[in-house]
Amino acid sequence: MKTIRIAALTGLFAATSSVALAADLSRVFVSSSSMGRDYRESSRGLYLRGTVGYVDYKRPEADFADQPSTSNLSRESLNNTAIVGAGLGYRFNANVRADVTLDHTFDARFKGVVVPASLTAVSITDQAQFQSSTFMVNGYLDFRPVMGFTPYIGAGIGIAQNIFSRQVLATGIGTSVHLAGGDDFSLAWALMAGVGYQLSSNFTLDLGYRYASLGAVKTRSYDTGIGVDMESIGAHEMRLGVRYSFN
Repeated sequence: MKTIRIAALTGLFAATSSVALAADLSRVFVSSSSMGRDYRESSRGLYLRGTVGYVDYKRPEADFADQPSTSNLSRESLNNTAIVGAGLGYRFNANVRADVTLDHTFDARFKGVVVPASLTAVSITDQAQFQSSTFMVNGYLDFRPVMGFTPYIGAGIGIAQNIFSRQVLATGIGTSVHLAGGDDFSLAWALMAGVGYQLSSNFTLDLGYRYASLGAVKTRSYDTGIGVDMESIGAHEMRLGVRYSFN
């Protein structure tokens, strides 16, 4: 289902962009003179935004290293967690806006199992805490309001700082090893869709979905000793926020 949601969102973004280039924009988007029945958001100007949300990580890909050999982990997982964020944006007209955002996800437990090399080998369970902070530049297209609700789509690109901490390797015989964590910067991108509701001339309630690709992270000892390298980190986020326009 998660793969279907990502594909559907990507297709929606591509299809809408093609329509916007080929068709008369006045028939697809709303003009600044027809926004809202009771309140109107400024057709241009600065705005602030704040966001809270719920994060459902997709299954990552991870490798376990016991140098000089490496092996794939099995049953990798990242627990769900929460996200908070803030941003500063600018509305260029009734349909186009952009912002820069800083978001942070709280600790989520990572878990994976090292597959034994033989039937007599001891299995190892790797556990750690993962968190991520992203800085992104985003662009949005707002569509015609329907009963006061304004649908939108968007995309963003930026940088993610991913952090592994409190890594523990536990064996099936009751022993464990504590290893230093690690942090890495990765290219990040996101696709968004949602709906805004004008609460007043200054405040807009924003309910949206974002898929964020966060890159990779590995422990400090991965290249020289024992550790884990986690890749293809992706997050499905349901987000509730407020935008305040300076008008």
